[in-house]
Amino acid sequence: MNKYLKTIAVLSVLTLTTSCNLDPEITEYIPQGRHDELVADSDVVNNVAKAALSKTYAIFQEFYRSHDDFGLKAFHIATDLMCEDVAYRNWNWFQFDYQLDNREANYRRTNSTWKQFYKIISNVNKHLETYFQKESSAPAYLASKSEAQALRGIAFFHLVNFYQHTYKGHENDPGVPIVLSTDTVKLPRATVKEVYEQIIKDLTPLVEYGSYTEDRTDIDKGVAAAYLAKAYAQMEDWPNCEKYAAIAKKGADDVVSKPGRTWNIGKATDILWGADVTPSNSSLWASFWSHMDEFLIRGYAAGGKKKLIHNLLYNKISKTDSRRKLWVNLKEYKDIADQVRQSSPNPNAKLEDYDQMKFVAGADGMEQDYSYIRVQDPILLEIEAMVEQNKLTEAATLLNGFVQLRDPQFTAASTPEDLREQIRFQRRIELWGEGTNWFDMKRWKMTIDRTGDGSNHAAIFKVKTDEPKFYHMLPISEIEANSLLKQNTPIK
Repeated sequence: MNKYLKTIAVLSVLTLTTSCNLDPEITEYIPQGRHDELVADSDVVNNVAKAALSKTYAIFQEFYRSHDDFGLKAFHIATDLMCEDVAYRNWNWFQFDYQLDNREANYRRTNSTWKQFYKIISNVNKHLETYFQKESSAPAYLASKSEAQALRGIAFFHLVNFYQHTYKGHENDPGVPIVLSTDTVKLPRATVKEVYEQIIKDLTPLVEYGSYTEDRTDIDKGVAAAYLAKAYAQMEDWPNCEKYAAIAKKGADDVVSKPGRTWNIGKATDILWGADVTPSNSSLWASFWSHMDEFLIRGYAAGGKKKLIHNLLYNKISKTDSRRKLWVNLKEYKDIADQVRQSSPNPNAKLEDYDQMKFVAGADGMEQDYSYIRVQDPILLEIEAMVEQNKLTEAATLLNGFVQLRDPQFTAASTPEDLREQIRFQRRIELWGEGTNWFDMKRWKMTIDRTGDGSNHAAIFKVKTDEPKFYHMLPISEIEANSLLKQNTPIK
């Protein structure tokens, strides 16, 4: 996307913001007549539209109101901490998410999540009305339009899961309003099924009209396919999940993560989509790296607010699996922990068992790039979808190919039940800390259980993922502003 940032400086096109009630505001930096000329010019309109879309991309990364509100990576941390695979030491920001106590209608998390994702949706709606009023079958037009639509689909995917349970078994439960225009009309909550229909409708065109791009800051064909696979997995539509996962995995390369691996989106070839974090757009202390990387010289994690792997999960990882080294194990891999520490900005970091070494920012510190989704997500979804369709031989072959790069001694199971458990475990280990576990636990309808003997969790509980304690209330400000919105079942 960097080449389009130069276009923004020249064109000074629309900056879009949204108010509390989903209504877009427009601030124009060029005369309206000149802007209209550019939009009417079929030779340049797609570039103008692309440049304008960068303001919407920025919302996925930008600081909102507090140090636990900074876009999609804050969403990832908050939801991962609601589950059991990430333990939290010396609570600070995100502590109420970790305690399953950040869900009420008047709480910041419910309010900021709604507003940030609906800001994206409102921006996209204004974008589509501004640049794509005239229908065209030109490939460039269709690709450009479908990119904006896909951003909206991704926003709806996060919203409907945040404010309602998973798809299967809750198809007719209230989801979220489907806002598709800049009209100020108040809308009720659509059903979960209707929201997913819109998600599919928004994401599919980019797979059809888009292409695989080298720029990891853009969503492209592979990214849209990956989110389609995730949506179809929630729906348990396994043929389509397999189909789109197979398309998505062609968009990047499978890379075996090692301690202190790079997250630079120009170098990490397994990242499908991320953000180019720079000194000018970094949110510094209010950032993923501040909260996750204790090897920095400053930040919340460096100050002792640690995110660790659940020790009972770690103990299940085979000793022949190289990914055991992504977390501190002072008995088996002290030399690796020492190497990571000595090569980091903070060689005096005080380490303990189960500290994470997967997310190490290195010299870039809080200005290190973000990864929103890696190719390993659809790779494993494709295998999972095969198992659910009883394609056991094909699934075992692909699973062996994936895991044996990490654990040469691994052998895929032969029964569907055992294969299913193996794949779920692989997703929990491979995608640890990347914001996928919460979606997975919801669709698997697994119980979050931190009660095991010797657990290193500080907040102990056992809760089913399809009970009210595991979704969020709608913001009270939205309920009061829109009489058509019906609140979720009160949390007890």
